[in-house]
Amino acid sequence: MASLIENLIIGLNEEYAVYEKLLEVSMEKTSSIISNNLDRLRATTDKEQALVDTITSYESKRNSTMANIASVLNKKASDLKISDIVSFLEGQPEFREPLLEINEKLAKIAKKLREVNDHNQNLIQESLAMIEYNINLLQNLNRAPETAEYSKDMFKGQGGYAGGMDMPGKFDTKQ
Repeated sequence: MASLIENLIIGLNEEYAVYEKLLEVSMEKTSSIISNNLDRLRATTDKEQALVDTITSYESKRNSTMANIASVLNKKASDLKISDIVSFLEGQPEFREPLLEINEKLAKIAKKLREVNDHNQNLIQESLAMIEYNINLLQNLNRAPETAEYSKDMFKGQGGYAGGMDMPGKFDTKQ
């Protein structure tokens, strides 16, 4: 059992190191979005994807280790959590403390990563909204001469819309 706990602690520490790198890359992504640097954004997204793939492999190893621990504890692997293992290790501080510490560190970095990713998502949505606004503005500018209801004689005072002499405007009153 001790070797399984040691493997779990080592695996979680390795996973945490990758999460730290992922957080750094996510923050780089934020500055890429803000500076509107698409090449840098593409590069950071590629780095981010590689790190996510690495985390997925660590999670697979962790799940395997947790399944082994669950079988030793005679529990279902799907029901076993790290906090359960920490509780089980009450009398073994040499395993309990490092496991508790890495579990807390992982929870904190996961929260920070969620915040950064939410911020990045909001920035991207705002950027897309601005792009859509600009596209609509350009489309309307290109269509304006075709759809406007103005005539070339409009301001010449010859009975056009400007309220020429022969057609006074609604608000022109004589007293």
